Amino acid sequence: MSKKIFFFLFLTLTAIGSWTCSKDDDNNNNADPCTGSWATDLSNEANAMMNAAQVYASNPTIANCNAYKQAAQDYLDALEPYGNCTTLTGQDRVEWQNALDNAQASINAMTCQ
Repeated sequence: MSKKIFFFLFLTLTAIGSWTCSKDDDNNNNADPCTGSWATDLSNEANAMMNAAQVYASNPTIANCNAYKQAAQDYLDALEPYGNCTTLTGQDRVEWQNALDNAQASINAMTCQ
């Protein structure tokens, strides 16, 4: 189950990565996420999720599972505001929301036992 979720989240990251918000050199990413690149802005969250996934894959304990699940949720929570960017329209917005919904469903379905 964990490999399936890890793979799904990896694919989600890749699909979402094909779209980025416009970049403005004079930005404040905390105020408006659409002024930067989500991939750059969320590198800490993405790295934390990938590290937690690796730890869990090598040592599948309940604690590591919960840490991985929390890191994935933190990443998804940090990613959500980027769906409000005005440059995200039409089919791109639908695909974005579907990817987020699918990722959330995968996290919710993850059971740590």
